[in-house]
Amino acid sequence: MNLDLHDKETLMAKTCFIGIDQGSSSTKALVISTEGQVLTTTRRGLSLPVRDENRLEHDPHEILRSVQEVLNESIQSARSSGVDILGIGLSCQRSSCLIWNENTGEPLSPVISWRDTRGHDLVRQIAGDEAMIFKTTGLPLTSHYSASKLRWLKDNNPAAGRDTTVFGTLSSFLSQRLCGAQRALIDHTNAARTQLLNIRSLAWDQALLHLFGLDGIRLPEVRPTALEFGLIPSASGAYPLLACIGDQQAAMIGLGVIEKGDGGINYGTGGFLMVNTGTELMPVEGLMASVYYSTEDARHYLLEGSVNAVGDALLWLRDNLHLLADFNEMDDLCWKASTDVLVFIGLNGTGSPYWESGISSSIHGLTATSTAADIVRGTVEGTAFFMKDIVETIRSTGLEPRSFALSGGLSSLTYLVQIQADILRKDVIVSREQEVSALGAALLAGLKHGSWSVMDIKKIAALGETVSGEENPGALRRYRRWKELHRVTRALDAL
Repeated sequence: MNLDLHDKETLMAKTCFIGIDQGSSSTKALVISTEGQVLTTTRRGLSLPVRDENRLEHDPHEILRSVQEVLNESIQSARSSGVDILGIGLSCQRSSCLIWNENTGEPLSPVISWRDTRGHDLVRQIAGDEAMIFKTTGLPLTSHYSASKLRWLKDNNPAAGRDTTVFGTLSSFLSQRLCGAQRALIDHTNAARTQLLNIRSLAWDQALLHLFGLDGIRLPEVRPTALEFGLIPSASGAYPLLACIGDQQAAMIGLGVIEKGDGGINYGTGGFLMVNTGTELMPVEGLMASVYYSTEDARHYLLEGSVNAVGDALLWLRDNLHLLADFNEMDDLCWKASTDVLVFIGLNGTGSPYWESGISSSIHGLTATSTAADIVRGTVEGTAFFMKDIVETIRSTGLEPRSFALSGGLSSLTYLVQIQADILRKDVIVSREQEVSALGAALLAGLKHGSWSVMDIKKIAALGETVSGEENPGALRRYRRWKELHRVTRALDAL
């Protein structure tokens, strides 16, 4: 299929796909024509999660309602414009989980967020099996994944022992409720983030279930990401749900990270860096070997690293330290910084490649002339430095990423984009589309339908300005000193 995205015929779209992205703070939907033109976007904000020390919970009814609302608005918008809907794709926050009645679809617990770490004590108890867990799942042992949260639900929720109770991810709950299906299903990408899936067989692993104390629980049936999961009824007809996928994998599809060696970075509540490894599974210590997407005939993989606190770090600057009144100030503040203040963020623990729980945050380098701008810049640079550590770990395998496509709210910060390019010494290409996870879900649905090929997706990806990495000895010096600050913070915490 040859696509000309500037052809005037794109203004006369007759068929489309809808992509939904359910995230931690909002639910979004996007309508894209089969010619590759984004027609409409819709968003619903969510209430702040209930937080209690290391616990973080969402209301499943509110999340489901938000998904239904953005989907219905998208359907109405397309139909009122005379555009036929060929299918729907669902992208969802990974590792967030709950239990529900499989017969009625009624939730039996809150949604426990991926950021919730109540399972830390269990994880610590089974730390001696970490090598086996990594070999089986491609993931380091951490309470951010679903397994330890599901064990907590089994031990503490009276409904957990019922025959009709199913344990699963938010994506599985949503897909079953949207389709009104009798059986709960889960795709490979979301199943993998439970830390209960064998990454090679792509089946639930009995040894892992036993290790986490989850023998005998009812789990969703595992399926490829590109598959007809069922029909979603609406006032204007029923539409096939053709794809379910984790939100970060969906973002990479929306960024056109299609060929082996392509890389992508998504700055959201957390930060995620991924490199396409093609059909080869490449486990690397400290990183996550992930299913990228799958069909009934093929599997594709990623190497992934995560930064646990990106959006949360900025909220900390605004709400706790009161260093800025509005996020729109950040870019100007970064460019105005004049002293080399270093900020190491340990909020929510560190992600790849360290996986440290309970580590402190540290600020170093304050002088009599330092201002709020220096601390803001230090925090923003800290995100770029974490990404640098992830890339260096990937490079240690011999895989050299070609370039990186960037998305997420922080990709609008010109300072962060330039420093990221400089510190990686790579070209970075900023996406023009803010809702890349919703876009990726829609593109995967179109791939399943046969409306476009994998390489067509690369053409559709809404990439914009390319920023080239430049020599930046000041940033490299701050990076080296930041790594030392990380080491010192860890040592002080151990005293």
